[in-house]
Amino acid sequence: MSAKTIAKSVQVALPGMAVTGLTGGMIGSFIGGLFWILLVGTIGALIGLVVWRLGGQRFFLFVVIGALLGGLLAFLISGTESGLMGAATGGAMGGFIAVNFTMLYPRKRRS
Repeated sequence: MSAKTIAKSVQVALPGMAVTGLTGGMIGSFIGGLFWILLVGTIGALIGLVVWRLGGQRFFLFVVIGALLGGLLAFLISGTESGLMGAATGGAMGGFIAVNFTMLYPRKRRS
């Protein structure tokens, strides 16, 4: 695989890498220390690259919408300290909904 192909893959999958990389970085911050933030963020970005290249754009859309709605709802109900937990829960629910939605309504086959 050439460097040009790798650069093009990363450029195309950048939104997915950003979503899962930031999520991994936040998880790493709870574990503690810069090393864990970088390690888990990098692993998350690589997972995002793979999922995006496999066609998971709709999945990431549902995760982001779920995280935004979950964080907003938790902030409105319980205040600022619950916003992060609500965003994480909302993102997970968005991912579950996206997977179920994809299983129930598969893409049309091309002939």
